[in-house]
Amino acid sequence: MASIFRMSPLARSLKVTFLGVVLPMLLIIGSFLFVHLPSARASAAIPPKVTTISATSGSPTASATSSPTPNAIPRDPVAMGPYTVKGNTIVGKDGKRYFFHGIGRDGLEYTCWGDGHFYPNELAYMGSGTNTAHATYWNANTVRIPLSEGIWLNGQSMQQCPADQYHQLVKRTVDALTAMKLNVIIDLQWSDAGQQSKLGGGQWAMPDADSIAFWQQVAGIYKSYSNVLFELFNEPHPAQWSCWTAGCKVINDQTSSNDCQCIKTLSYQSVGMQALVDTVRKTGAQNLALVGGMNWGFDLSQLNKYALKGSNIVYDTHPYPYTDKLPQTWDAAFGNVSQHYPVISAESGEYDCGTNYMNQLLTYFDAHQISWVAWSWVLQGNTCGYPQLIQDYTGTPAIAMGQLIYQRLHSYK
Repeated sequence: MASIFRMSPLARSLKVTFLGVVLPMLLIIGSFLFVHLPSARASAAIPPKVTTISATSGSPTASATSSPTPNAIPRDPVAMGPYTVKGNTIVGKDGKRYFFHGIGRDGLEYTCWGDGHFYPNELAYMGSGTNTAHATYWNANTVRIPLSEGIWLNGQSMQQCPADQYHQLVKRTVDALTAMKLNVIIDLQWSDAGQQSKLGGGQWAMPDADSIAFWQQVAGIYKSYSNVLFELFNEPHPAQWSCWTAGCKVINDQTSSNDCQCIKTLSYQSVGMQALVDTVRKTGAQNLALVGGMNWGFDLSQLNKYALKGSNIVYDTHPYPYTDKLPQTWDAAFGNVSQHYPVISAESGEYDCGTNYMNQLLTYFDAHQISWVAWSWVLQGNTCGYPQLIQDYTGTPAIAMGQLIYQRLHSYK
């Protein structure tokens, strides 16, 4: 799921206008108040009182003290890197199989300054803690951070935000999360179609030369972080598997571009997944490299022919409730493959005010011992039109899918 790709062009245009113009102004004003007004700093440090959610019923209560039904998959409460691929499994530094269960923290792929909620106390709610009347902790051991190669390399002029500022925000976020003993997935979410899609770019079908430059820098910085994983390109969707592997000339690719707040049609030279793996390894980084399959990162069915060369490669699937990604397709797309290759789902979600799809999917993941990360910890304003997990940044679960993910994360014992 591209974070805002599958909205209508009008809806996305309105959102990008807010994120690209209004939000930066609000953040600048908020930053001024935070720095200059003691009362603002105090209120930011102490989250407002909110209701929490029952771990069993999913209904709002004063505290979440009940225990959900235990899950057969063991819980790995803290990060245990460096990680190594062994056969179709991932093992931690203790030599035991490790399962990643977590949350995607949406936001940094389209805004250089963030949304004002990347403070350590707010990030902590995704991990372990004791619920209070003011905060709800989700029990994840992994947080996924989507980024933009364009903002990383060039900053974002419409926000008057230089690349260095973005680098610093990313590093503060990664440092805060790893200090909490959480794993972090650094995800290249948005690319720029050969520098033709500016100010953050968009969700193009394939990576490009700037993707190589991005990973040369990012892998060089974070190669010593044993609990950081690299998701090399969010959701590839070229026409051919050969292009997925080795790159090709992409013709008339269409997606929503952040610079014009419109749909662009562009052609560009792409690079393949193998080139991204090789780029990371040339920096000396041995971090796990997550590689999404075809069809928007969903289909891994042809790995027997197109598996990549290298070490510590984990294949990634992103199921969503579209007609070509329903339960009857899961065995062929990634379930059977998981018996031979390590597979993770670094993104999935549901946005119909229901839980039927995700409930089936998480049960399937557990049955096949596939790690997963749910999308997304962000406020988009409509929990039924976007796979939004929370009602607020103190961790109150959103209706339906948010409640389901919260309960499932607490079911691992």
